[in-house]
Amino acid sequence: MRALVTVTHPRQNSLTHAVMNRFVEGLQQNGHEVDLLDLHRDGFNPVYTLEDDRDWINPDKVHGPEIRKEMDRILAADTLVFVFPLWGYSVPAMLKGYLDKVWNMGMFEKMNAKKVLWICLAGGEQAHMDKYKREETLAHYLNILISGYARVKESRVELLKGTLHQSEEHVIGLLERAYRLGCEYE
Repeated sequence: MRALVTVTHPRQNSLTHAVMNRFVEGLQQNGHEVDLLDLHRDGFNPVYTLEDDRDWINPDKVHGPEIRKEMDRILAADTLVFVFPLWGYSVPAMLKGYLDKVWNMGMFEKMNAKKVLWICLAGGEQAHMDKYKREETLAHYLNILISGYARVKESRVELLKGTLHQSEEHVIGLLERAYRLGCEYE
């Protein structure tokens, strides 16, 4: 299986990147091929422009080279994996811009065989997430509103909680969970 893994965090030494690295190790251990997109390091421009908006409803729209390149990467992948922190109880602006620009009308009829895995790092503990229904809200947003709209075959969210309370033991547990997710991903 070929996985397009997209990571969103400006710091290379972040827990988000460490989780992504361990997940990728697991995928590779499982025999999967990985195409890695680091939205920050690779210089993706998330700003939705007038050109992006022009004729947006046309599935045959001719997109510029940056967007076409990312569309082709999606088409070449069997599965799409996103690794990102929960910021403002949503995806980071960089990832939202990517989704707005690349998951466009021209992709929707072509994504119905794709699987999507959203690996989200959340600072809150389980009690906090439960109190405000963060997990349910995020799962609905990503699995139904985003992935459903794009007509993907299957979408699920893996939430790694308590990332602000980074005891060494907790971080090791999160990294091990990311590795296991990669090893078991089908």
